[in-house]
Amino acid sequence: MSSSTTTVYAISGASRGIGFAITSLLAQRDNVLIFAGARDPASSAPLKALAEKTGKVVPVKLESANEDDAAALAKLVEQQAGHVDYVIANAGIAEDFNIPVFSVPAASFTKQFTVNTLGPLVLLQHLYPLLTKSSKPRFFVVSSVAGSTTFAAGSPLIFSPYAVSKASVNHLVAHIAREGEKDNLVATLVHPGMVLSQMGIAALKGMGIPEGEEIPGIPAITPDESATALVKIFDEAKRETHNGKFLSYDGSEIPW
Repeated sequence: MSSSTTTVYAISGASRGIGFAITSLLAQRDNVLIFAGARDPASSAPLKALAEKTGKVVPVKLESANEDDAAALAKLVEQQAGHVDYVIANAGIAEDFNIPVFSVPAASFTKQFTVNTLGPLVLLQHLYPLLTKSSKPRFFVVSSVAGSTTFAAGSPLIFSPYAVSKASVNHLVAHIAREGEKDNLVATLVHPGMVLSQMGIAALKGMGIPEGEEIPGIPAITPDESATALVKIFDEAKRETHNGKFLSYDGSEIPW
């Protein structure tokens, strides 16, 4: 079991992109223990190497919205740490860009809602008893500016299933932030930026953005740049300034 001075993290989608970058950055710190969730951790050579090198990372099987996986993670965290301080719901999918809302399959909404909205909920519900044992319980969801109704209303991009799933998780976190006040929880949404991860590059391609070009007015950043900015937000989060907020990676507030 970890000592009381160890800061314990649980993060989903930790095997690649932003999630792996966040995990790698946190693993450089002293007195941390990171439960790194991935759909198939055994096949992630970088995650396995990070775990072996640092001794601070525990790869775990965690498919978004899978109740059994989340329950097994909670049991493992309880056994090895006894509590968790930071729960970071990072796992997500982005599909079916450039298909008009008038013809995009309803199943696309269901699939992306399940992963992007229910995934964070299931993760939090199973870890919440351990989160409330922390003296500084924190819950972060890696959302997207695409989930802003203000942004969507004026955007030329066509991505309704993804955007709706992110708007849904944004609304969900508003409830979590309010209901978690009694437990001193800080719940915050973060937009990671237009990140040139595997998923981000595929999204740009799906939106018809030529390789090497950016969405007008939205600069592209690397996973490491995004992770550095997000971890700064995680570290600085306080109830008075962060609870129930929707923040961009640069710390600015995004309109709902």
